[in-house]
Amino acid sequence: MRYSWSVTMLALLWSSAAIAQEPAPQIRQFDIPTLEKLGQDMYAQDQAAWHATDALFALHPQAELMAEKVQGWIVEDRPDGALVRFIRKTDSGPEAGYDVSMAGVKPTVSVPQDRTLSDSEKAQYAARSLALQSITQRCGDNYNTIVLKDPSGPGWLAWALAATTNPGLVMAGGHHRLTVSADGNQTLQMDALSRSCAVLQKSGEPAGRQVAALMATQLVSNVPVETFVFLSLEHHMPFFVLTPDRVLWKIANGRIENMGAVPLNKAP
Repeated sequence: MRYSWSVTMLALLWSSAAIAQEPAPQIRQFDIPTLEKLGQDMYAQDQAAWHATDALFALHPQAELMAEKVQGWIVEDRPDGALVRFIRKTDSGPEAGYDVSMAGVKPTVSVPQDRTLSDSEKAQYAARSLALQSITQRCGDNYNTIVLKDPSGPGWLAWALAATTNPGLVMAGGHHRLTVSADGNQTLQMDALSRSCAVLQKSGEPAGRQVAALMATQLVSNVPVETFVFLSLEHHMPFFVLTPDRVLWKIANGRIENMGAVPLNKAP
């Protein structure tokens, strides 16, 4: 996709002076390769869950699943393709309700013969539930969850991601990341990955014209957080992100690139 550098110059119209005066809050930091890998893995898990949900709903109506108390899913990475386990709640605790294998050309839905969850599966599901319960400032009614192994510890990273059903909008803000204990039951750190419920539009003026790239200001870290990598992959377009140190970053194809410092705007 080609786009004009005039797109990036829009950053100069923002209040970079105000950004420079905003100290970045202390969120958990990762290096750029780790942020890229997290965003890529988040996208892969989200895609697997999306296609698995469609396959399950094609065979089992939502009313049936609700009656069975199917509530959420976990995703296991396997050598032949992801396995999405849909979890149902019982009086004795969560158990596997349906399995959807992504190993073939099309998702395959099955009922597990053994519904017992492993300790790791229970922990992942608990971390997912913890993420949903921990949102204090919601940006809308819809939230998706993703859970991955912590890249530098024994526990998990869990995300509560603000979502929308409008295909023309991108939820750039409202996302939360939790560092969770190995058993999935304790939040060790919770990071708000934005300071606002920023919503971006994928269409511009004149009406119907598609935007070639999206712009955002990030105040929580001097390096773009992993959700921008995820969003860039999900919406198939680059992001340009301006951080508190007035550096402009490009996020595209799962990669984060430093584009250099933006001059400080001065009032006339």
